[in-house]
Amino acid sequence: MEYIFPAAFYKDDENDLYIVAFDDVKIFCQGKTVEEAFFVARKYLKSFCKLSLKMFGEVQEKPRTFVESLEIHKDEIVLLVDAEVKNVKKNDILEFE
Repeated sequence: MEYIFPAAFYKDDENDLYIVAFDDVKIFCQGKTVEEAFFVARKYLKSFCKLSLKMFGEVQEKPRTFVESLEIHKDEIVLLVDAEVKNVKKNDILEFE
């Protein structure tokens, strides 16, 4: 199953980092470049989806549309971040990357 959520990328000039915020699932992460932050965000999103599937049998949170996210985050970079998760069952042992 593939999940796609919009994420806002904020420039933190003080620490010279990019902060990533997934508003819909309350995940935050960071990277030194937009590219690095994007790849970290994919890992976090994938872990979140795996855990949700294990605990609830589904990812209960539904993402906003890309356009809705653009309207909310007019001054930030908004990207769609994807996470591909293979079948996860409640009794599976999770491995996080």
